[in-house]
Amino acid sequence: MKGMVKSMVEVLESHRLTLLKLLITLQIAFLVFLFFQTVADDHYFLAYEDEVINYCSAKVFSETYSVRAESCIEENVSKIGEMNWYGPGYSVIYGISKMLFGNSLSLFIKIHFVLALISILIIFFLPVPLENRLLSVSVLIFTEQFTGYIFTYFPESIHILASVIFSLVLVLIYQTKETQRRNWYITMFIVFTMIVVTSRVTAIFWLAGLVGLGDSRRMMIRMAVVFLIGLAGTLLFMRYFTAPPYAADMQKIESIYRFDILDFIYRTMRATARNTFLLVKSGSLGVYILLTLIAITAVRWWQTKDRLLLAALFISASLVGALMAYYSAGPWYFLKQSAILIPLLIICLMVTNSPPLLKYGILLTSILLSPLLYRNTSITILERQNAYNQLQLSKPFQSALNGLPEFITEQSEVTVLWCYNEFDYGSAAEALLPFSTKSGKPILYSTNVIIDDIRAEEKFKMYGRLNINYVLSRQPIQLSGLKEVHENEFFHFYRVQK
Repeated sequence: MKGMVKSMVEVLESHRLTLLKLLITLQIAFLVFLFFQTVADDHYFLAYEDEVINYCSAKVFSETYSVRAESCIEENVSKIGEMNWYGPGYSVIYGISKMLFGNSLSLFIKIHFVLALISILIIFFLPVPLENRLLSVSVLIFTEQFTGYIFTYFPESIHILASVIFSLVLVLIYQTKETQRRNWYITMFIVFTMIVVTSRVTAIFWLAGLVGLGDSRRMMIRMAVVFLIGLAGTLLFMRYFTAPPYAADMQKIESIYRFDILDFIYRTMRATARNTFLLVKSGSLGVYILLTLIAITAVRWWQTKDRLLLAALFISASLVGALMAYYSAGPWYFLKQSAILIPLLIICLMVTNSPPLLKYGILLTSILLSPLLYRNTSITILERQNAYNQLQLSKPFQSALNGLPEFITEQSEVTVLWCYNEFDYGSAAEALLPFSTKSGKPILYSTNVIIDDIRAEEKFKMYGRLNINYVLSRQPIQLSGLKEVHENEFFHFYRVQK
């Protein structure tokens, strides 16, 4: 029996590359099958509020060529450009895609699928042995961050692709000895980081990886200065080109702009301690998988002092630390924002001198967990297919909303005040709205988030940050300065008298 097991192990070892290629072929084939099955009839739609902003900002850009926000809360937009809290990145990326490829409801899924395939292709350009590339690809496809988000309207597939590109350049910097070429890779890495920051500001933490790659104390200090300058530039970008963040823990960043440093440090430390405790006790398998990968990377660095692993640790520690200090410990939010770490950690563990037992152990674990991945992916798809069915039932409501531009007389951009939670369709009602006037100017919808049934004066409070032109209400309202220009069974539309 012992001899038989030994023979099987020897056969597996001698044919491991063939088996890896076969596994990846099966994985990609299943992914292709799932993709075409999902988008075949285009019966797909938004299922979550956080998906709405990307979908609607793409509509604004494709119809008006503007990066102005599609919506905001309490009239809070960026100081320059009146953009949302993501900045201009997603508006341009998805907006151009919409202009080029049309208004298919499943367009985002098609974009994400193509980006996923490109991510796989780029991994094969890693200057490492084929076995390490095959292992990286297979393990990555088995992750929910890679596969699951393809079938959503969230932009994580964009950032997974960016993560793979970042990881490739880090490996090139790590392996290159010639100074001029290495500096070129570092410059390219910095420039790419600042480009990605325009869509997600946490991309700035990639620069922390350059500190880990420093092969001398002087080099590490120089890269730390680059990171701090990039961080300061990102804070300035947030100050002027993104709307004030709605998430409560991010609002403490305003203390920096007021130079209230002690308050900022105290609130940061308190939030970090609280959120770290909540994250560790969350019970989320996805969170524990990510933390385990970080822990394995830390152990391997301690054993080898490998600079690529140190770079991955610096990036992971700075990003996770920032999320704990300024974002949320909720597993759903945390895993979405930390998705970029998955390709980085997998690639760094696979391309460095890790024991084969560790590499294949990670792959085997991924295979064993794959039923959970495909169950969750199926749920993701079903939720959005059900959202499409709800959309079909709401056609009269959607048609009525699409008639709003007929009652807008301005030849310039306009702002409409409303409360989306007045409507039975919920927060995704925003996706049914028109986002351009008859003259092709953007329409921005400012909402006041109302939980209780309060007086109209509070529900439709104006803050003076934006020039409100119209008010959209589910029920008739009597407020001074408003003139009703249209009403139907779904809403009442008022013009603000100046």
